Amino acid sequence: MNTGKVKNLVQAPNVKDIPWQILSAKYYIKAGVFSNINYIQRVDTVGGQAPKVGCDSSYVGNEVRVNYSANYYFYGAAQ
Repeated sequence: MNTGKVKNLVQAPNVKDIPWQILSAKYYIKAGVFSNINYIQRVDTVGGQAPKVGCDSSYVGNEVRVNYSANYYFYGAAQ
C-alpha cells in the first residue's frame, strides 16, 4: 500500500478552497497501476474546507461531508 508524506503545501488562490499540495510516496506497492508512483500533486482545488461551526469536542464521532474538486497528477519513474 502506498502512503504519502507532504513535501509542500501552499494556500489555494481562493482561501475558501483546500490547499494545493505535493506528496512523496512513503511506501511502495510491488505491482499494479500505482506501483511506480513517486509523487502525487493536488492542484486547482475548489471547496473542501471544514465547516465553520460543528468542529469542537461536542461533535466527536459525527461525520460531515464537504464537497470539493481538484486535479491530481501522478508522477513516477519512466518505464
